[in-house]
Amino acid sequence: MVKRYEGNTGRMIRVEEEPPLPAPARRPPPAGAGGPPRPEALPRQLRRLLSGSLGELETEDLLLLLILYLLYRESGDKDWLMTLGAMLFLP
Repeated sequence: MVKRYEGNTGRMIRVEEEPPLPAPARRPPPAGAGGPPRPEALPRQLRRLLSGSLGELETEDLLLLLILYLLYRESGDKDWLMTLGAMLFLP
């Protein structure tokens, strides 16, 4: 039994617990079907993305890029976008 309280009244009600419903069985999509990438393909895609110019950046640089992007997205000021591009392409 579970005790539940009613809003601001302070009254307690005892409620029977319901057994959890069984999870439906999921089958993987066919190989030729479109849709999201399969989980085992994600690390390969991330490695490919990070092996380029982003792979040379340190954690502090990635955090700075994220902050610059969020500043651009919030304000819409193109100066933040140019600063972000300069951080990415200039050594």
